[in-house]
Amino acid sequence: MRAQPASTRYVFAHYMVAWPRGGPDAGVEDYLAEFREAMARGIDGFALNCGGWSVSEPMYKMRVLQMYEAAERLGGAFKLFVSADGNAQNELPDIVRTTSGLKAQLKQGGKPVLSAYGLGGRDAARCESLMREANRLGAWFIPHFSPSSGEATIGEEQAAEIAARSTSADGYFFFGAGAPPDALARSTTLLSSTFRRIGKTFMTSVTPYYRGLSNGTNYRAFETDGFSGMAKEWQAAIESGANWVQIVTWNDWAESTYVAPIGSTSKAHVYNNRFGELLNHTAYLDASRYYIAWFKTGARPVIESDAFYYFYRLHPVDLRTDMARALVDPSAVPPRSLAPLTARVHVTALMTRRATLTVTCGANRAVFELVEGVNEVSMPSAPGRPHFEIVRNNAVVLQKTGEVAITQTDFSGAFNYFSGSSGSTGAQ
Repeated sequence: MRAQPASTRYVFAHYMVAWPRGGPDAGVEDYLAEFREAMARGIDGFALNCGGWSVSEPMYKMRVLQMYEAAERLGGAFKLFVSADGNAQNELPDIVRTTSGLKAQLKQGGKPVLSAYGLGGRDAARCESLMREANRLGAWFIPHFSPSSGEATIGEEQAAEIAARSTSADGYFFFGAGAPPDALARSTTLLSSTFRRIGKTFMTSVTPYYRGLSNGTNYRAFETDGFSGMAKEWQAAIESGANWVQIVTWNDWAESTYVAPIGSTSKAHVYNNRFGELLNHTAYLDASRYYIAWFKTGARPVIESDAFYYFYRLHPVDLRTDMARALVDPSAVPPRSLAPLTARVHVTALMTRRATLTVTCGANRAVFELVEGVNEVSMPSAPGRPHFEIVRNNAVVLQKTGEVAITQTDFSGAFNYFSGSSGSTGAQ
């Protein structure tokens, strides 16, 4: 008999063990610092993405053991589980044997939780075989795998196929990042309903923004309109009754889906220079605190203090605006995108009461009347540093100037979003 759906609502983050923020030589203290930052936002643990393990790439096992050691120092407050990817799927027995007895290991029904990304690749028979293997090993298994048609958008046919193929698993993990937010939200709603009907745990995902590297084979992007897209995905997880959420990702520097603080309120090089100059994404994490609390408690949180979060690109987004530059500078060529990327300043404001927001950026100025609760507004960007001012009853409540200027010529931001915040819930 398979376990019943998980009763506790958890929020995890997908951690790329290949690329720790502390660099190739990251140690226990580095991981501990990341765990504490995640816990401060309400995250319960990390799913440790391992593309190898011991035989194929032994650094994975070494780093994972350091991470479990770091988590043990938190006295059970932060849980870990492995998400086997690629060659790590050939070593499930040693993964389960190594982690099952560790104090920080997440368990369900007394069994060690194990997950996977892209289980079995495109081979459905191997996927099923690996699920049965995890079952024999005594793991509580909640893998991600793709339907036969791929998974950019999950429709009813794909959801039914996924459910039918999950017989040997305890649940299903929907890793949704490479698609527009509306499509991801619809997929979450459909899959949540499907797995609730069959009585299995459904772990969905929310993602801040996706943009592959221009020097790779995955140079594409999906517009999220600042935090708005991530908020839609959070709402879908909440309203559909998903059991667990996994933020994808904590630290995928290659696809810009990271929410981890990068050690700077502006820009930083992290792990390897091939990722380019990374922009601060911490506002995605901080704005998510509201939704994390909502998801875990089932009740919309009361906003006790004002805060706002801003998101903007640092350069033009339309190739036609600088064709001559693009001919000599590959960084000026925009990624493939299903919808046009926006040249706008986006603001998510959490207000205790009504107030007025004024945004000034270069020659552009816009005034927005904010209501109590969550507000999403935007205005066209222009060269300069955006300035934000919130006024209530003729008094300035919050004000902030963006840390990094928007320019016409510096494409080092590589079509990524920059973010920042102001207010008591928006500490960097």
